[in-house]
Amino acid sequence: VRVIIQSVSPPRPVLPALRQGRRRATSTFDVCVVGHMRYVKDPFRTAMAARLLPAATRVRVVHLGSAMTEAMGRRALDEMDRNPRYNWLGEQSPAEVWRTLASSRVSVLSSRMEGGANAIGESIVARTPIIASRIAGNVGLLGDGYPAYFDVGDTSALAGLLDRAERDARFLDDLDSRCAALAPCFDPARERAAWAALLGEMA
Repeated sequence: VRVIIQSVSPPRPVLPALRQGRRRATSTFDVCVVGHMRYVKDPFRTAMAARLLPAATRVRVVHLGSAMTEAMGRRALDEMDRNPRYNWLGEQSPAEVWRTLASSRVSVLSSRMEGGANAIGESIVARTPIIASRIAGNVGLLGDGYPAYFDVGDTSALAGLLDRAERDARFLDDLDSRCAALAPCFDPARERAAWAALLGEMA
């Protein structure tokens, strides 16, 4: 077996902003959720967790992605009405997704099942720490020892991680450092070299 991690290339319009560093809101603690609304993504888990946070929290969930069914769309609109900490922006351009991701304090991947989400690589390259469900695809990319996993569907555990990320600067810095260390894994040059090596073996 040869494992080749899919690389990540930010759109050209957002490269200057990424290179200049992050500009992140201080009045809110933005939590980004990227992905179209499908059952397998457990798309409302982060919104549900935000409801459990203390009254003083600055967490604001920013959800980007289209509703794949009318029922999902209705639920997202209803969630915004009931939950002031949740903001669904719908489908956005790749450049806007990157800008939102890079300006967020953390991103959440709550999938029930995943084969290795592009959103993990995008978050890492954007230098946005990740909180993720403990499934094989996420663990395979982030590593067994990554300290910000929650069990699938565990709203309370996710809320606890969001609360800790907001309040504990050392914890957030640790996640940031771990994600930064993984960034080279998503370099396009590394992926090209891995494919060349594999094809060379086969030849």
